[in-house]
Amino acid sequence: MGKKKKPETVKRPSLVIEEERARRFDAYLAVVLVNIDGLSIVNEMIGKEAGDFLVSEIGSVIRNNIRKIDIMGRWPPDDFIILTVDRNAFGGIALAQKVREIVASTSFRYKDKEVRATISAGVAIARPQSADALDELIETAKRALVKAKASGRNRVEVLSPASSSLPATLNHPES
Repeated sequence: MGKKKKPETVKRPSLVIEEERARRFDAYLAVVLVNIDGLSIVNEMIGKEAGDFLVSEIGSVIRNNIRKIDIMGRWPPDDFIILTVDRNAFGGIALAQKVREIVASTSFRYKDKEVRATISAGVAIARPQSADALDELIETAKRALVKAKASGRNRVEVLSPASSSLPATLNHPES
């Protein structure tokens, strides 16, 4: 059985294309930043190779649960990023919740060990209107991710950029 390849880092031009697509169709752009909870503990207790395995496996879970048109990859230093364009403001939230639930319920096998993991996600959603909307969405998603981690992990937190017409904190169904 061959070694799985870790997900590649997303290049900025791919993100800009999604932002332009959302603007062109007057659709919502959701930026979802995902972080593996306790990855450093896995690296320390089981080994860096186990951590890399977990990154690869969770990357596969994400890839298998997004649409083919969505953008997904690694986001430095230790996150995944997902960009999704949708007519519905809550599409990105539903996606993040779905991935969180699947990861939490999955048992990953590394050599002879069972490795369980959870993720935290920060979601930012807006209808991009300006050229700097993408950067603002990424920064807002980072703040939402920090909030998810600080609130106990294994959570999805949602914030809306200051320039958006959406409420600053979107109410979303808890799982």
